[in-house]
Amino acid sequence: MYQGKRWEFVRSNIEGAIASKRFRPGEKLPNDVDLALEYGVNRHTVRYAIRALEQEGLLRVEQGRGTFVVEHPTPYLLSPQTRLTDNLISQGRLARRKILSAATIKADARLAGYLDLRARDDVLRIDTLSYQDEIPIVIAHSYFPAGRTPGLLDKFSGANSISTALRRIGIDDYSQQWVTISARLPSPQEARLLGMSTSAPVFVKESLDCSGRIPIKFGENILCAPRISFRFDFKDLSSAEQSPALRARSGKAQASKSKSSASKD
Repeated sequence: MYQGKRWEFVRSNIEGAIASKRFRPGEKLPNDVDLALEYGVNRHTVRYAIRALEQEGLLRVEQGRGTFVVEHPTPYLLSPQTRLTDNLISQGRLARRKILSAATIKADARLAGYLDLRARDDVLRIDTLSYQDEIPIVIAHSYFPAGRTPGLLDKFSGANSISTALRRIGIDDYSQQWVTISARLPSPQEARLLGMSTSAPVFVKESLDCSGRIPIKFGENILCAPRISFRFDFKDLSSAEQSPALRARSGKAQASKSKSSASKD
């Protein structure tokens, strides 16, 4: 029989359940009544234990919603070369990716513009779900110009990484040319895949990868916001600004601006 205070007994058991992954990061705990029945105590004892764990930073109490295990965000380095899988592996986090679906589609105006294609050209779309320590973290929609990435889907199987699959078809040198990040609430399907509430936000990260000046991938990633913190490497970004592709883009933008100014004059 436990000899200490009852609330300490409850706190210890909840801590153990979190450590053993019975209660996973972001997961909602059973309500006070169920926990009281499980541990053979009253509801006030459970609440006292929960307050203590909240003060320790292990639990988060949301009014009207319940009690949740706190999620510690994974740092996501944003630089021209770094990929999500590389981020997780470099931190010693188990990373795996599951293919949700793959299909060849026709480029609409948006994809054609990003990938420098004609409307209705073939585009390979691969949808994946990535995990960190077996916790779902990112839904990725990746679009590849089919004519520039032949055989990519076959090479992706078992690769666990897009960069590995691209290397297998001979594309070794590519980098992110731009990234945009916005936030919104997830759709019911996105929330289900990510194991999160529809009231918690997601980040939407869009990016374009190029090999030299040739677009090879447009990506739209849906990231569980409580599980991610973005970090920018300005040193890498400064180096990227000197790349031929970005210099060319900057030159075109400057020329367009000068032309516009001249026409106003």
